[in-house]
Amino acid sequence: MNLTPILLSGLAAGLSACVAAPAPQGASVKGGTYAVMQEGAEYQAQIGAGRAGKTLTRAGAQPVSGATVRVAPFAMDQGKRAKDVAAQACTQAGGRFQPQAVGGYAAGAWEFEGGCA
Repeated sequence: MNLTPILLSGLAAGLSACVAAPAPQGASVKGGTYAVMQEGAEYQAQIGAGRAGKTLTRAGAQPVSGATVRVAPFAMDQGKRAKDVAAQACTQAGGRFQPQAVGGYAAGAWEFEGGCA
């Protein structure tokens, strides 16, 4: 009995589930201001429309779409904590944080363009 066609059809079905149509970007995200508590400190997050962000890949920078997340107050060396706070705020807004979105720092705040979908 030759199992190759059966295995290949199962593999194709499994892969097709992985490449199904993506969910609409930003459709369920509610823009606004959110308070996020982390490790005893309170941070403010603003989620709203913005430009597409960037993600770094082996092929170079690629666009990533979604709402922009701005979190404050932070120092420039607190990017990891800022990304964690942005992820919590995005969840509060009904979205899914895209950790591959590159953040930028300015004036006491970290901003993740395209970070919340």
